[in-house]
Amino acid sequence: MLAVALSAVFMASFDLFVVNVATVALREELRAGDAALELIVSGYAFAYAAGLITGGRLGDRFGYRRLFVTGMIAFTVTSLLCGLAQNAQQLVAARMAQGLAAAVMVPQVLSLVAARFPASHRGRAAAWHGATAGIGAIAGQLAGGLLLEADAAGLGWRAVFLVNVPVGLAAAIAARRTLPRLSG
Repeated sequence: MLAVALSAVFMASFDLFVVNVATVALREELRAGDAALELIVSGYAFAYAAGLITGGRLGDRFGYRRLFVTGMIAFTVTSLLCGLAQNAQQLVAARMAQGLAAAVMVPQVLSLVAARFPASHRGRAAAWHGATAGIGAIAGQLAGGLLLEADAAGLGWRAVFLVNVPVGLAAAIAARRTLPRLSG
């Protein structure tokens, strides 16, 4: 259960950093100016931070698993939209929507930990949460560089977003099968 839940933490952190290595390609291909690049990078973080409390409250009200799966599906769809963006404005909008999706799925992780783990084991689960966020941040930068360098299938910068699609689908399916139906 914990590994599936932590996939959301990994993906949200990964996407916070993966775009950093793609800014040069975004500037060239989308003709994105400095302001657009700033919004592409920070719009995700802003929307993510702005939505966290609401995302957590929605989980308390409608169920942690339901909101986790909903958020994961939305994150996957918005990742696809990022990869399909045809201009900087579309990418900014998709990145902000992606940040809101992350704000729906990530708060459910610690809520599930609090509900499923005895108090004596919550510290260890919370440590895994923090470690996963850090690993996601590092992996985002490393994988972003590798994806851009490899340019698999000629996707260029789009690959840094499209890599989330199969991972997100697998995580959503696994979550439906393994996460308990709980609410606050």
